[in-house]
Amino acid sequence: MAASQLFLARRCFTMYHLHSASDYLEISYQTDAQVLIARWLRPVTEAEARRDYTELLTAAQHFDAHYWLFDIRRRGRSAPATIDWLLASYYPQAVRELGAPVRLAYFMAPGLRQEFMTDGTVPEPTTYTAQLPFRMNQCITEAEAIGWLRQEQGL
Repeated sequence: MAASQLFLARRCFTMYHLHSASDYLEISYQTDAQVLIARWLRPVTEAEARRDYTELLTAAQHFDAHYWLFDIRRRGRSAPATIDWLLASYYPQAVRELGAPVRLAYFMAPGLRQEFMTDGTVPEPTTYTAQLPFRMNQCITEAEAIGWLRQEQGL
């Protein structure tokens, strides 16, 4: 992955900081919404996914970002071992390193959302209580994801 870079760009009157980028992952921080945004541009291997999530935690620490939006429409579903690692290790580590709360909205294709609802691999958003240090949601529009994150921020 490319070395971390910082630069400012104007986009729809919103200030973004680009933390780092590779040929398949864009990481930025939206300062006005206080949201870390990751956009995968293609499917990734399990090794790439773990490397990406490590880079995302580094970016979150850099910006003190507790609210994350991960656009996985082009990446698709993670391997079962990666999902297990995320649920058992990565999300708790994020809370330990950043402090509570940590909120994550996955922006995904409707078909993938349906798969998760059907197979139960990933906890449904309704299983998380408001008091938990980590909460996750699965959204099929970016507006829904941003809306949920703003609600979690109390805005």
